[in-house]
Amino acid sequence: MQTHAAAATWDIIRYYSGLSEETIQNMESLVDDPSNGMMLEYCIHTPFDKFKVYLEQTERDNEYIVKKVDDRQWIRPELVGKTITFQNHAAPEWDLPLPNPHFIALHAGICRILHMSAASEVFAQILDRFDEAAGGDAGILKSSGNPVHQLSSMMAALSICAPLIV
Repeated sequence: MQTHAAAATWDIIRYYSGLSEETIQNMESLVDDPSNGMMLEYCIHTPFDKFKVYLEQTERDNEYIVKKVDDRQWIRPELVGKTITFQNHAAPEWDLPLPNPHFIALHAGICRILHMSAASEVFAQILDRFDEAAGGDAGILKSSGNPVHQLSSMMAALSICAPLIV
């Protein structure tokens, strides 16, 4: 049951995320890659982690608009609709990769799907439990374990809990 649910969830991610099969297969090695990171102010970090706020790419490379899933005030109103552009402020000394647009799109897709399915609260609880189990260190996808397995387990747990919220 869990294996089937996790496989189905990965199929959904493949279909909706735009991530290549190679990226999905290499996700474990990409977890600690700088392209899978960005700095966020505290006031937006928590709602971003809880899939209440996301970034929507514009037509320009590395440019995004801050969006939220509903009309509730998850972040300061002046941040909603704000255009942000990622850039390497350490250049030319360091050639640091910018956040991976596929990962940002995946996060945005998950936000919208969870909101539309009303599963976001259950998923937030699952994330909190995994975080607490990792010592409260946002440890759900750390390299100390197998992040692909951890993510699959979380998704399987979500698919098991989803019928309870319908």
